[in-house]
Amino acid sequence: MDNQWSLLKEVKSINNNHIEALAEVSADSPWFSGHFPGDPILPGIALIHIVKQAITQDALKKGDNLHLYALKKVKFTQPVRPGDALSVGINVENTGEDILFSFKVLKRENVVCSGMIAAKKTNQ
Repeated sequence: MDNQWSLLKEVKSINNNHIEALAEVSADSPWFSGHFPGDPILPGIALIHIVKQAITQDALKKGDNLHLYALKKVKFTQPVRPGDALSVGINVENTGEDILFSFKVLKRENVVCSGMIAAKKTNQ
């Protein structure tokens, strides 16, 4: 699915407990529209969108349907600019009741965003 809002390039399931993804931030991405003219910075919601897409794509490959319902402990620590390449590491913990996805988004070796997404499996 080629989507103008998608920055995600690749998703790999390393094992049942870890997902890795790569993203590229093109200068002509619509995420930069108005954010901020002359000094473009990728909005934080775009970083969360990358993580959500990686989790969703991995679940679909495994035949799972997830309902992502909570975002916790999110921190944005550095700006992301046009042309930056990002890597995403997601650790998966199934607590029995919830599935917790702890994530870090990195630009080179520097963490630009981290947090946790909680989900539940659905029957749909």
